[in-house]
Amino acid sequence: MNLLRILTLGALLTTPLAASAAKTHQPVAIVYGLAGDTWHTAPDAARRPSRLYDRLPAETTVEVGPGSRLELAFVNGLRYELGKGSRVRLGARDLTSRTGTVRRLPAVPPLPPLPPIAPQDRPGLPSGAPPIRGEPIKGLYPRRGAAVLANATVLYFQPVTGASRYRIEVQDGENQAVFQTEVESPPVKVPAGTLPPGNTYRWTVRTLDRPGAIAHGKAELVTLGDQASRAREKARKILEVEGAGSLPLLAEIDRSLGLWLEAREELKAALREKPSDPALREALGEIATQLENEDDLR
Repeated sequence: MNLLRILTLGALLTTPLAASAAKTHQPVAIVYGLAGDTWHTAPDAARRPSRLYDRLPAETTVEVGPGSRLELAFVNGLRYELGKGSRVRLGARDLTSRTGTVRRLPAVPPLPPLPPIAPQDRPGLPSGAPPIRGEPIKGLYPRRGAAVLANATVLYFQPVTGASRYRIEVQDGENQAVFQTEVESPPVKVPAGTLPPGNTYRWTVRTLDRPGAIAHGKAELVTLGDQASRAREKARKILEVEGAGSLPLLAEIDRSLGLWLEAREELKAALREKPSDPALREALGEIATQLENEDDLR
């Protein structure tokens, strides 16, 4: 198992990096930090400037200019800091050559995948449930494609004008209610231990006392599996020791796992340390696009 999902913006793989990665130009490393002038030359490609979150295949040459630096992580968790004037070549699992100042950093543990929500899961209310008519409630999170930590699940939605109470219900894959509550406003914390890890759930919110038609909303969520949660926590502890410089990698790990809110907060923290960094701003903008109604979650 490795961090290849981070490199493909898809899902983390559950098998070791195949020896054929170099032949297929499958990414083997990710750039998660850089400053100054840096370049890389991938197989069958021209030399070009490196950018944050560039995915690099095996046989790529990375160069760092004077007064510059670059940090990269291999899919198996190996990490390096390349100092000024350094030059390295990537193999399928590690560096195959290096010159200049190259420092090995503590490795990040391999991460298992987050199971996607399958189309047959039929997102939304079960087919046997009566339809709820009325105004939709917006800003629901988590929703399709987003994940939560099983013991720290928080549900968000945008309050509706004229409503003072809401009913929340979470259903499992068998359409059985596993959590129900009534609240005056979001967010809604689900008690730890309520939602087992590694499962898909549907949740609904509806107004209780609003005059006129009922307002309602429905969405899906996935709880991160135990193994993924443990690996993520270990990676978080390793990277936090290094300070803000490693936050972009932690943010990309979380984004790849579907933990979009966590990724957003980590990128915000990194940007506070480097407010003029355009790459961080671009990455934060991509998270905002994924979240869609970002302002509703604050």
